[in-house]
Amino acid sequence: MAWAYWRSVLIWTIAWGVTGVALYISGVFNSPRTGPLWVALIGGAISWSIAGASTFSRQWDLTNLVIWALAYLASFALAGSVLSSSALGDTIIGLMIMFIGWSAGAAFGAFASTWLISTHSKLRRSSIVAGTWILGFFVGSFISFMVAFLAAELTKIFIGFLIGVPAALILGFGLGCALGGLVASAIAVSATRVVTRFL
Repeated sequence: MAWAYWRSVLIWTIAWGVTGVALYISGVFNSPRTGPLWVALIGGAISWSIAGASTFSRQWDLTNLVIWALAYLASFALAGSVLSSSALGDTIIGLMIMFIGWSAGAAFGAFASTWLISTHSKLRRSSIVAGTWILGFFVGSFISFMVAFLAAELTKIFIGFLIGVPAALILGFGLGCALGGLVASAIAVSATRVVTRFL
């Protein structure tokens, strides 16, 4: 069971890192956007679908793959709508709402996947798990946002001359996002294990 826990945490950490790389390449944090949007959409959807299906099923079943791809797209849409808002995008409140939007998509995925595997108390178990995923992903989003841009600049300084500045920035941003994913998944997966065991 311990291996299953760390496996899920590791996969989610990688998924957040891949998502960070995809978001950076697509330039969604720039105004106007400086890269292809499809990179952010496909990169995140694939990584989240694999991570989500790995967490909630022993094998990658199509239903969970679809659920978590949709969960990512929902997160992207909700967070992006706040980021693109001129009224909220550059404020602390806007950032908090963006993090909540990002977390809400994960909560949808956790709710739907828990509902599928539950044999009793479906609504209660699914709601509790969804709530813990909102919390975990909110904390992870905050950490990612604080660390990713700094990590990108530090990576540029230390290894930019070896791999090139663009590659260093992308790598650093991905590593910063992966750190947020580690925290987010540690909270969310731990809570999911507790809920599914005792409720």
